Amino acid sequence: MQYPVFICDDDQNQIEQTKKILGAAEMILSDDEEIEFSIASATDYMGAIDYLKKHKLDGGIYFLDVELGGDTEEDTGFDLAALIKKRDERAQIIFVTSHADLSLITFRRRLGPIDYIVKTSDLDKFRQMMVKTVEVAIYNLHKFNYMKKMTFSYKIGRQTRNVNIDDIIYISTTITSHKLLMILTTGEMQLLGSINQYAKENPMLEKINQSCLVNPKNIESIDLKQHRVSFVNGDVEDFSRSSVKMMKDFLARYNYKTEELAKQKEIDDEHIEI
Repeated sequence: MQYPVFICDDDQNQIEQTKKILGAAEMILSDDEEIEFSIASATDYMGAIDYLKKHKLDGGIYFLDVELGGDTEEDTGFDLAALIKKRDERAQIIFVTSHADLSLITFRRRLGPIDYIVKTSDLDKFRQMMVKTVEVAIYNLHKFNYMKKMTFSYKIGRQTRNVNIDDIIYISTTITSHKLLMILTTGEMQLLGSINQYAKENPMLEKINQSCLVNPKNIESIDLKQHRVSFVNGDVEDFSRSSVKMMKDFLARYNYKTEELAKQKEIDDEHIEI
C-alpha cells in the first residue's frame, strides 16, 4: 500500500537523510503488506503551504522541522501542523526538532503529534526512531480506517453525529425529498441526505434498490423468488432484479454463520436442560 509522506525541513541534507531512511523502512515494514512511500518535500514554510494547497493529501505522514522560521516565532512547524490538521483529518504528524521537550506547546495548541524525533549525530539511533515512528503512523492509519469504516456519520444542523454501523438495520427514503429514515436495532431517526451519498460513504452498507440501503448483517432472511428481504426487527423490503446476484452472495457469505450460530444455540440449550 502506498502512503503519502511530506517532509518540511530547512536543511536539505536532513530531507535527503529522511528520504533514505524511509526507503529502508519500506523494506523493513513490508511484512503483512507491501509498503511504499510517495515522498514530497519543501525547505520552508511558504513552500510547504504552496505544495499542500496544490496537492490535497489524505492520510499523510508529515515530518515537520519545528524551527522552520529560524529564530522567529512565526511560520514554525507548529503553525504548519495546525494548517495540516484542518486539511487532512487522518494526518500523522511527526515533529523533528533539536529540542527534547515540546509537549506543553503542542498540548496548548491541540496539535497531537504522534512523536517528537530529536535530531542527533547518532545516525543509527535516528534511523531506529524514524522507522519505529513510521510504523506507529501506519498502525494509526489502519486503525482510523477501520473505525471510519465501522462508523456511520451524519449531520443535524452543524452537529455531526455518529452511529455504529452494526446498529443500523436499513436506511430508506421518505415522501419528503432528501429526508431519510434510519431504522436501528435501538429505534429509528430521521436524517437528511441521499441514499446514493450514504452508499458511497459507507462501504459496509449495500443498496438493494433505489430507495433502500441495508446492513447485510441485520438481514434475517432472503426470498430470491419474491425478491424480498426480511430484517431482524421483522420489517420487509423488496430488492431490485439487478440485486439478485448480490443477494446470492449474501446467502453464501452470511447463511453459514447463521446456521452455525443456530447449531451452537441448540447445543447450549441441551446443556442447560441437562
